[in-house]
Amino acid sequence: MIHRFRIATRASGVRRQVFVHVYDDREELAREHCKARDKPYEHDADIAGGVVTQQGFRWPSPDCTPIIVMRLWTGQLTTKTVAHEAVHAAAPLYFMDGIPGWHSRARAFLIGDHEMLAYLVGDITSEVIKNLYRLKLLA
Repeated sequence: MIHRFRIATRASGVRRQVFVHVYDDREELAREHCKARDKPYEHDADIAGGVVTQQGFRWPSPDCTPIIVMRLWTGQLTTKTVAHEAVHAAAPLYFMDGIPGWHSRARAFLIGDHEMLAYLVGDITSEVIKNLYRLKLLA
């Protein structure tokens, strides 16, 4: 890991934090990501970023202080990747703070696989930013 920092948001009405770890070695990132998820490391896995809720998001009720870690690789620091991983970081916080009741039908989607949503947000954000630069509306 070459850098780490913490960001915070109150967008849900509750102050929430995400710890961001930046790696220049993709394999080190992949090993740490797998370790945090209690999964075996597979050399051939295509892991170039990831988000893990390392504590605080447990059934039947969430801890008030979840620890969410976003891992990013310097070889893929793009708007698309950051937006994609931000969706993964935001989804459990949205569920904890924005959807009443742990028995909501949305629970299965927000703590499960939300890759499609993350890819959609990443693609849309990336294209908007690219065009704003092209139109010289961002410097």
